[in-house]
Amino acid sequence: MDMKGQSALEYLMTYGWALIVIAIVIGVLIFVTSGATGGVVCQSSSTGIIVETQSITTTTAGVVLRNATGQTLDQQDVTGGGSFLTALAVDLTADANAAKNATFVVDNVVYDDALVSGATLQNATLAVNYNISGLAATATITCSGTV
Repeated sequence: MDMKGQSALEYLMTYGWALIVIAIVIGVLIFVTSGATGGVVCQSSSTGIIVETQSITTTTAGVVLRNATGQTLDQQDVTGGGSFLTALAVDLTADANAAKNATFVVDNVVYDDALVSGATLQNATLAVNYNISGLAATATITCSGTV
């Protein structure tokens, strides 16, 4: 009787651990692959310019940025790189300054090549050039993901 109980327990332990490992691997795969189809994500290289929102489609691209430098930014211009050819318009206040903690919009971005739905955007960059306290600075906005 003891041998049957020991045999059954060994069977359950061996296959039980295997089933637990398989369940963990499947869970990790689902978690990792579900994030890959979450759309385009834009991030800033600077702690002073924060990406509030982004709107990336197959025809247009735009980002709303927040001035978190604590000072007024002036003379902003934006250039593109990677999949972004250039930014056609920067929607700022009338005097081309962005007050501290104010938002400004970079929109009408032109793509280097036309995109189709489901296309992957990799390392598309926008360089936001600005002056702060008379010093030139640049924040790079990098966008990657599936359109």
